[in-house]
Amino acid sequence: MLGVAISMRRLPTRLLLALLGVAVFGRMPLRAATVASSGDASIAHDESAGTWTLTAGGTSLKLALDAGRDFSIVSLTTGSGIAWTSSAAPDTWVRTGNQSLPFGNRAAGFGFQNVSVETHGNRLQLNATFELASAGLRMTRHYAMVAGSPAFEAWTTYTPATHAESLSDLSALQITITAGQVHWVNGLQGSAADVRNDAAFTRQRKTLANGEALALGAEGRSSEQTVPWFAVDGAEDEFFAALMWSGAWSLGITRGRTGLEVSFGLAPMTIAPHEPFEGPHVVFGVVRGGLSNATAALRSYVVNGVREGRSLTPLVTYNTWYAYGTQIDERSMRAEMERVASLGVELFVVDAGWYQKSGSQGVFDYEAGLGSWTPDPARFPNGLKPLAEYARSLRMKFGVWVEPERISLSLVGASGVDDGWLATHEGSHGSDRVGQICLAGSAGRAWVVDRLTELVDTVQPDYIKWDNNGWINCDGEGHDHGETDGNFAHVSALYQVFATLRERYPNLLIENVSGGGNRLDLGMIRYTDVAWMDDRTAPAVHVRHNVEGLSVLFPPAYLLSFVTNYDTEPLHESPDLSLYLRSRMAAALGLCFRADEMTEADAASLAHEIDIYKSLRQTISVAAAWLLTEQAAVENGPAWDVLQETASDGRQALLCAFQSDQSVDRITIRPTGLDPAVTYQVQSVDTGGLGSATGAVLMTDGIEVRQSPNTAAHILIITAKQF
Repeated sequence: MLGVAISMRRLPTRLLLALLGVAVFGRMPLRAATVASSGDASIAHDESAGTWTLTAGGTSLKLALDAGRDFSIVSLTTGSGIAWTSSAAPDTWVRTGNQSLPFGNRAAGFGFQNVSVETHGNRLQLNATFELASAGLRMTRHYAMVAGSPAFEAWTTYTPATHAESLSDLSALQITITAGQVHWVNGLQGSAADVRNDAAFTRQRKTLANGEALALGAEGRSSEQTVPWFAVDGAEDEFFAALMWSGAWSLGITRGRTGLEVSFGLAPMTIAPHEPFEGPHVVFGVVRGGLSNATAALRSYVVNGVREGRSLTPLVTYNTWYAYGTQIDERSMRAEMERVASLGVELFVVDAGWYQKSGSQGVFDYEAGLGSWTPDPARFPNGLKPLAEYARSLRMKFGVWVEPERISLSLVGASGVDDGWLATHEGSHGSDRVGQICLAGSAGRAWVVDRLTELVDTVQPDYIKWDNNGWINCDGEGHDHGETDGNFAHVSALYQVFATLRERYPNLLIENVSGGGNRLDLGMIRYTDVAWMDDRTAPAVHVRHNVEGLSVLFPPAYLLSFVTNYDTEPLHESPDLSLYLRSRMAAALGLCFRADEMTEADAASLAHEIDIYKSLRQTISVAAAWLLTEQAAVENGPAWDVLQETASDGRQALLCAFQSDQSVDRITIRPTGLDPAVTYQVQSVDTGGLGSATGAVLMTDGIEVRQSPNTAAHILIITAKQF
């Protein structure tokens, strides 16, 4: 630094740590003091009370944290002043040996060490460290927050001594909150064979009776059965929590005497720690208003806290899979690139089948040759890099499909992969064709990283589609995990691999795919930029069902599906092309068809709808979404389904309305979350301006949308004239 000279040796320790962005506290002045702040986020310490108060987005979390008292959450409140916790209690437990111990409890043997505060840009973090000498463990409970979002990210790190006790069933959040109706969302719920399965990503809600319990979770991947998120209605507020974890987890909610007793963490397991490790992160908070406000709050924290400001910008994406399967080569891909570029496609993704031996047992046989990482020289004699360069010459980005966690068993040995690296469960690979590489093992993990970096360095793609089409919980030996913690070890290692890629290729876009949406969670959204929801990518009403279900916790810009040439929804001379595309437009718009089967008129209609999407994307990229009707469904759904998407600054909102019942020819849409005093202009993407009204009038009287002879899909744009 020019003009500044500092003698580090002469600085007081506390000042030195503050200059480094870390403050460690022992004794403080006897008054409340703000220790760190960023915007409306702050951390304050009241030494006389022995408390620390974390505040962001109008919500405060007060912690009892001092050597003279037990650690606990004292209160969790919004500006409404309503207390969401009825009594002071710790927000996590530690299960070691055969004991379950409240974190930070002195009678349980915890010894307070210190509190430190860190600042990372606009992210504030408090760390509370305790010793549990009886178990040979040092543990730190962390809390992070960012300005503008009433959410707190919490997790625990564990540092074992030489002979530490084993740990079981890692807890992320243990809390008793005010009772109210509980909301959650189903997971993928099955295979792609059942096109009419509307159990996938269906919103659920239930009010628990006294003594009644709700148990949710996953045994393999995070969203196979249930998405790891829930919310609870209050009189004036909404509580929400989401687990940042992509493997097995568990949520228990019981209606007790004082409220809802919540236990949120990992599925049962035991880990014998021999080096420091990190437990699962949870994001929880409470916001003024209802479920839509919680959705907006969570989106804000996802972008600014979880992704640390890395934006979500959905690209118009073309993918080869449903149109071509594995029957792809350089010539056909170049021709398809030319055709779809003229439609306005921005990203061209070569899906599975580019490597040697793929397709040997049929057009959709991607497992043959999986893990060779070598482009088929017969079909791609020049490799994949010329395709990446050609896509960019057509003003498109280029992407390529990979499935790094699995390999064809026929290649084990010959490819450099040792059979001992493969995951097994009770001695089985779980498949007679493909094995799962246990990433917990350092050798297998290093091989995967080497193959990935070699591919990216050689091909130089802008985007990789990371798939995972099979899973077993490894209980094999020699992978740096025990008999029951293979799931935990693999997912933790998966995050290490993603972190390595992010550090080496900060601009690389990554798609999250897992046999459909089997790993949809906030752990994956930290590292990936878009997520494939469901291999059942048609009919259009099913796609809307998925978007409307998942957007309660994920930003719509993260949710990807394809427009395909479906049997009852043809793209050639389509009866309602607008409906098919607009059903995907509320989220990330994907395309998958043979463009050479389209006429010029078909192509012109597709290009027109793509242009509409691009005109809306600035709002979609920064929007949170909420349902104004019941969720769309293939069977027994509402006559109309309406999704509202509102930009984070509140200046613009989209109303996406779809008619499913021709006998109900109109609907009155009442948007929500508008400023009552502001005048808004209302436009249709089809007919232009519809007039102006104040937010109060629009929310009270609504906007009537009538059946159109042209399409069953209507998109209205509401824009603030002055804000």
